[in-house]
Amino acid sequence: MAMCHNCEINSNFTELFSPMIYAITDIETNGRFASSNGITEIAIVLHDGQKIIDQFSSLINPGTTILPFISQLTGITNEMLKDAPKFHEVAKKIWEMTDQAIFVAHSVNFDYSFIREEFKQLGADFNRKKLCTVKLSRTVFPGYPSYSLGEICNRLNISIRNRHRALGDALATVQLFEKCLENNGTLHIDRMLKRSTHFSVLPTNLSPEKYNELPEKCGVYYFYNSTGKIIYIGKAINIKKRIYSHFTGKGRNKLSFTDAIADVKYQLCGTELIALLHESQEIKKHFPIYNAAQKFDSGLYVLTDYFNQKGVRQLMCIKAHKNVKALKAFSNFDEARVAIQFLVDEFKLCPKFCGIQTSSDACFDYQLKKCNGVCANEEPILKYNSRVEQAIDYICEKGSKIIVGDGRSEEESSVVLIEDGFYKGFGFYEKKKRSITLSQARNIVQPFKHTVNIHRILGMFEFE
Repeated sequence: MAMCHNCEINSNFTELFSPMIYAITDIETNGRFASSNGITEIAIVLHDGQKIIDQFSSLINPGTTILPFISQLTGITNEMLKDAPKFHEVAKKIWEMTDQAIFVAHSVNFDYSFIREEFKQLGADFNRKKLCTVKLSRTVFPGYPSYSLGEICNRLNISIRNRHRALGDALATVQLFEKCLENNGTLHIDRMLKRSTHFSVLPTNLSPEKYNELPEKCGVYYFYNSTGKIIYIGKAINIKKRIYSHFTGKGRNKLSFTDAIADVKYQLCGTELIALLHESQEIKKHFPIYNAAQKFDSGLYVLTDYFNQKGVRQLMCIKAHKNVKALKAFSNFDEARVAIQFLVDEFKLCPKFCGIQTSSDACFDYQLKKCNGVCANEEPILKYNSRVEQAIDYICEKGSKIIVGDGRSEEESSVVLIEDGFYKGFGFYEKKKRSITLSQARNIVQPFKHTVNIHRILGMFEFE
């Protein structure tokens, strides 16, 4: 049967201007991570932008034991969940209520990630448009110190019944949502929903404007929490791309990490080498809570020498210290010991006077005729010391290296200074100067310590 032209227009008109449905959702869980924890309660309140049109709530048996502190927080006990339905038993209802609706929640990524993971376990791809009432209320009601559900509801005189229960929090979120609508929230909602999808993965407290300002250049970036404390430092060849990967990657701590991010800053570095060096230094300086690596340094080992009471020049490997003359650096003791053993074998040095053997008499190598007997008073000390000098010259890097690279802008160049194999620092200078002298480099670079991590970083790069 053919449809008349006017009927077709009316049908299109109805479809075009049909009210948007919002599935305002809240869940309770038995942990923070969707990949390893489950939902214990869910509430969905359907709203057409003017009023509530339907609602659903249910306890859910996650199949695991609820920890006491979670029961204390939510009031949900193991006894209550014993006869509660499993997620798959209510999945059809959840799917149908959220289908064709905007998924709304306070800190939406948390609730959404759990529900999406539950459907993933059932072999279904749960994919809905998302709207976060934290971001919405932050935009509509700017300037508050906190936008947690309890704090923002208190500010706006919204009472929450049954706090930390799914339906109680969902109904409070409904009231918050309605107050946002009353204050031109619709305009902000339209803008949020029309934004590119990559904004939906940004942390709740990080503004899209701040993300948009990030450069696609090489440097070091800093994540700050709401109190202005640095919580993570990283390096990137492309800062903007690398930061985005934090919010889309997988990991047990990803959600708690991203939830804590309230601001991001950066420093351009020009080259990957400088970015790595600067990142290592900054991590040790600020000690961010989410930087697992590079915070602790196992300690640099160095080759040093001294003259004993007999005038014999002895070699030894010890941990680096400001009062120790360092001839060469090593990442660990084993690496240093292998190097010293090589010198003993190659230059026929005495293992006793190189810290490899301990004996009150002559070394064992002397008995094997591998040592010329300086420890047995048979080889002249001056002759032995001459071979020690040759060994030091062989293994130790002499002279200075100036590594010039790109700067933070087109008008600038960078310089890294290494002297006698030890890192001294990096700096920047005007590019119009075609070359830079050693004395100029020394004046430009900021002095930094040669650590184990710095040693490994320099080992990753080959310098002429």
